[in-house]
Amino acid sequence: MNVAREVLSKITPKPSVFSKSGNNLYETLSVLPELGVGSRVAPNKFINNPALKDSYYEVTKVHLKPGLKHGRAWGVQVLKGRTMENGKPVEIRGGLKYKWKLYA
Repeated sequence: MNVAREVLSKITPKPSVFSKSGNNLYETLSVLPELGVGSRVAPNKFINNPALKDSYYEVTKVHLKPGLKHGRAWGVQVLKGRTMENGKPVEIRGGLKYKWKLYA
């Protein structure tokens, strides 16, 4: 199964992480080393809202489907600078619904 995933990932064009409009969560994570585990990502609704300053997810686990546009991701949610759920990873919701960017 991993061989098929590697072949598909080589044939499928990877989106740019730095696009102006953003990509879905899974497209953003697919171009990062180790599928983005350890990186910080945030939906545009967090980035564009001053009331949600310092809000992001720190990715802990990623499962992508062969097309690299769908899957599931888990991470520690940080909301307004405070770690939620006592630092326990939760499934990241809205991966396809929102545009996502790397959080600097």
